Amino acid sequence: MRRCLLLIVLALLLAGCPVTQRPAPGKIRTFRTPGKETGDVSATYSIYVPTWYTDQTDWPLVVTLHGTYGWDGRRRQVQEWAYLAEERGLIVIAPALKSVQGILRPDLMPGLGGRWHKDLEADDQIILAAIDDVSRRYPIDSGSIVLTGFSAGGFPLYHTGLRYPERFQMLIARACNSSYDLFDRITLTDRARQLPIFIFWGKDDLKPIQDQSWQAFRYLRERRCYGTKMKEVRGGHLRRPEIAYAQWSELLADRHRNKAEDFKKP
Repeated sequence: MRRCLLLIVLALLLAGCPVTQRPAPGKIRTFRTPGKETGDVSATYSIYVPTWYTDQTDWPLVVTLHGTYGWDGRRRQVQEWAYLAEERGLIVIAPALKSVQGILRPDLMPGLGGRWHKDLEADDQIILAAIDDVSRRYPIDSGSIVLTGFSAGGFPLYHTGLRYPERFQMLIARACNSSYDLFDRITLTDRARQLPIFIFWGKDDLKPIQDQSWQAFRYLRERRCYGTKMKEVRGGHLRRPEIAYAQWSELLADRHRNKAEDFKKP
């Protein structure tokens, strides 16, 4: 029985989670922050910028956190968002992360928790370094940055988002893992409690994902994070950027929601 389960897991990892969105006309590029040269944290991230980009306006930024390697990755995350970014006028980045392991969870394995906590702290700095780097390259609106995670990307989503709430307009968990071990290590500030958080998952999603999504929602609401909302949607374990954008767009300024109409070339 165990051998069968292992084979199933390996098959899923080899197949990965398919990209379901339409292709975008632009290219996905890879940038690396100059951390190694400066002694700071270095971050490698994938990026999509709309083909009709102009520096005559500022841009909202999507920071999307990938799930378990093999199942997901930084490029797949940007691929899934790229068409929406082209249509709506978004810049999207996805950094390469260390703490994303949702299948063999380190927080549940004796002896691995300490290393995992260090990886989470490293991911904090990787995510912030990627944001700082893209903000130097492009006119990013610092008040319109959403942090969103998929699957095991939920671990750094909650860890970074709740520890640095001033950096983000909203947190969005898309079928995400969570952990009491992670939450209990975070001191929630008033700023974190005021942060809008949206948690959603698929009705036919993996049972652990459903349970951990509920767990995160209950934990945050019980600690007075009253801006936390949750929703069960149709389908299984998919990235669903369109649902995330629909929620985030309610907070965006009109100039960002209408950017495509105002600036896109005919």
